[in-house]
Amino acid sequence: MKENDAHKTGRMSAGLAQSVLTSRLLILQSKRLMLGRYQRKLDCDGSDEEARRRVEVLRSQTDAAQHAYRSVILAWGSPENAEYWIVAYGRLIDMGTTLTQKLRDAVVELPLAERYQVSADVEALESIVGEWTEKMRRSMAAAVA
Repeated sequence: MKENDAHKTGRMSAGLAQSVLTSRLLILQSKRLMLGRYQRKLDCDGSDEEARRRVEVLRSQTDAAQHAYRSVILAWGSPENAEYWIVAYGRLIDMGTTLTQKLRDAVVELPLAERYQVSADVEALESIVGEWTEKMRRSMAAAVA
């Protein structure tokens, strides 16, 4: 069963899921290694335009590989694995932080009567994000223990 077919049907064998996770992780690690190499080259010779261009491209590719890896973990990883929860909480924290900022930016345009309610919502969301952050830290501690 191909990865795309498995994703459509929601079924993938544990072995295939592990293979997809491993391949995404290897791609991510390779991109990180290449980025580190070119970053060191750029640090030694800041005027090297080719290294600067390559660092920018590799940064973008590394971000894309990180996103792909995390997406595969959420789609096919096991909730019994601490890494799954680290990724899940990380995604929630990112989304919550983005929403908090959007609400903060929008509050100045609201009528005075609605500002108080939105400000209260922002505080509640910040509290929830704080709880997610604490749970992610606990998951990270469990992963290294």
